[in-house]
Amino acid sequence: MEFLRFGSSIPGSYWGCCAMDIIQNFKVYPDAKVSIQIVNGDGGTPQTNSKGQALFVGMTYKEVFLHRLRFGTFSTSNMPNHGFLAILTQWQLENSPGKEWLEILKEQGFEFIRTVDNSVYSGDYTIKEAGEGCTSAHPNYLFGLFRNIGNGAIKDPFTPPKAWTDLAAVVPEAWENIPDGVELNTAVQKVQLEVYKKLPSSKFYTEDEVEKAGVTVTYAGLRSLRPQETKSKRQSKEGKDKLIKTKSNAFPAPVSASVSIPVTASA
Repeated sequence: MEFLRFGSSIPGSYWGCCAMDIIQNFKVYPDAKVSIQIVNGDGGTPQTNSKGQALFVGMTYKEVFLHRLRFGTFSTSNMPNHGFLAILTQWQLENSPGKEWLEILKEQGFEFIRTVDNSVYSGDYTIKEAGEGCTSAHPNYLFGLFRNIGNGAIKDPFTPPKAWTDLAAVVPEAWENIPDGVELNTAVQKVQLEVYKKLPSSKFYTEDEVEKAGVTVTYAGLRSLRPQETKSKRQSKEGKDKLIKTKSNAFPAPVSASVSIPVTASA
């Protein structure tokens, strides 16, 4: 189970938006044991307690999921104004563990947004006329939680910004069929508040506590050594790597020396 800041990766230091998370990998069972290290969303620095011990959440995928719904991927602070997106396939809706996650999405206030076919399977040809070709064998269902119950909540989240509506209309949009966005938002907020109050309080564990509980310790992911970058920057890094490797070969480390390799994983 992996939560990523929209357009980013864990840890941060990228161009992601901290207002929205994307949830991936619904192929794990909600009650399966797991832990995940909590890091700062911008720099990737581990969040710690007063003793400087790294913090983890767990001890099951569902518990991790519910904690992420409380504070996202940015810090350990509550985020009552936040968005989450998730996609499940038709097969997942009909089989475990996907159908169990669908129930969890529903009870946590997620809304159905739209169904999208996957052209990886259906091919690259278009329909001849509108209304044809509606026989998708690989529907993907997009769900979202648009939680809008904190200070600074949006009064009408269903109406687009004026900068958008000032542009010439191109396709019919769903929001045009909402008679009163403020009224609908009030009704949604009433339910969101109750659902949010039922989320478990933040509970963090140290690495020792996770191990004593018999749960595998999972460290947060580390930034890729080769992120998207310019050709000149990539070549400069590769040149430095070759230089370091050459020096390392010239002066081999003693046999007794040990190297600590960080373990990377995602929750």
